[in-house]
Amino acid sequence: MNAHRTLTAAFLTATALTVGSAPASAVLAAETGAPTTERERGIVLECRGDLDGTAVYASLYENDKYGNWFQVVLGDPDAGNGRSKNVKREILEDGKVRASITIDGAKAVVRGTASKVGKKKPVHEELDDAGYLIVNDGTHRRLRNDLAFEYDGMATRLSCDPAFAYDLKVTKTPIV
Repeated sequence: MNAHRTLTAAFLTATALTVGSAPASAVLAAETGAPTTERERGIVLECRGDLDGTAVYASLYENDKYGNWFQVVLGDPDAGNGRSKNVKREILEDGKVRASITIDGAKAVVRGTASKVGKKKPVHEELDDAGYLIVNDGTHRRLRNDLAFEYDGMATRLSCDPAFAYDLKVTKTPIV
């Protein structure tokens, strides 16, 4: 996946997860028309696997400004068999990944390892979203990972793409 599409996926995930919790600076910017700029750092791991014939999707997302999120979908995403939640602690800590959520009374767990590898890659993206021009400038760095998914007594390996750490300067300018 190219850097532009990867950043878009990460940003759209972040935007979807933070709807309804706009920071005071964004509200102030909308009132004054002034742009706001913040630094955002974190990780994105978008993972897939197969659990005894059932497709598994797991999204692990950290953002030092807007929180950490974990989402799991089992099978068809339109069937409603999944959940997401805000995670209070870091998902990736000291090279170890761990997140869990309960779906239909059974615990779903992602665990394993992840580490930054390779060189930082520059990123630049501009997009319109919810009445704002949003400009992202910064870097991505690939996350090498080895993750497993466990649910209801079964387990599978996960393949994660995109998988990266990010460090971005995000400028939001009201356009309405």
